[in-house]
Amino acid sequence: MRSISRVAGALVLAGLIVAPGAIFSAHAAPMAATAMVKTTSTQMLVDSRGMTLYVYAPDPKGKSVCYGECAEYWPPVIVAKGTKVPKTMAGMKGTFGTTVRKDGKRQLTFDGAPLYTFVKDKKPGDMVGQGLDVAGGYWWAVVVPPTSM
Repeated sequence: MRSISRVAGALVLAGLIVAPGAIFSAHAAPMAATAMVKTTSTQMLVDSRGMTLYVYAPDPKGKSVCYGECAEYWPPVIVAKGTKVPKTMAGMKGTFGTTVRKDGKRQLTFDGAPLYTFVKDKKPGDMVGQGLDVAGGYWWAVVVPPTSM
């Protein structure tokens, strides 16, 4: 499809921890202008509540195609207005950015892939959406390779 295989190809069970109030939130609460990101011995990308972040294989680079019912089950990670997204983060390969959704909201991206959560993940560490083929394509949990690899 695109470079999504680079993101999805490194899938493992892991955990990147994002500080509460950071930019990585799929929820509407206001967010801080900067984020503190920490890594554990594993590299799963999660939101500020520790919930797994996913990419959707059919999304072209820098654009979401998940709307309507799709976005109800796979909420996009929205970046609050006025929030500056750091391009890179220490210790991680890859870049963060945003894409503008049809409603004008900014959605967080990693290496150009829009990021989502999944409503059936109920607690931190859940990966119920991993590898599902629904809504017209596969969903993959995001694993960020460390820069030391």
